Amino acid sequence: MAKDYIVLFRGSSIEAGLVLFDLEDIGIKGILRDQQTSAARSGFAIPASADEVQVLVHRDELDKAKTIL
Repeated sequence: MAKDYIVLFRGSSIEAGLVLFDLEDIGIKGILRDQQTSAARSGFAIPASADEVQVLVHRDELDKAKTIL
């Protein structure tokens, strides 16, 4: 399943939220990946770029998703 999703966007959580909102407007369900928060919740501390998150989309919807960038 993880291979079916591709990173569309990397940036701040605020920008990623806007990208997710725009994706929903065109009928695409994006996934927000925040490694820093995930690691903290699991009890691990990993260095990460300040506030960097990723927005992933299904590979079948990538071309359509790129239109909102």
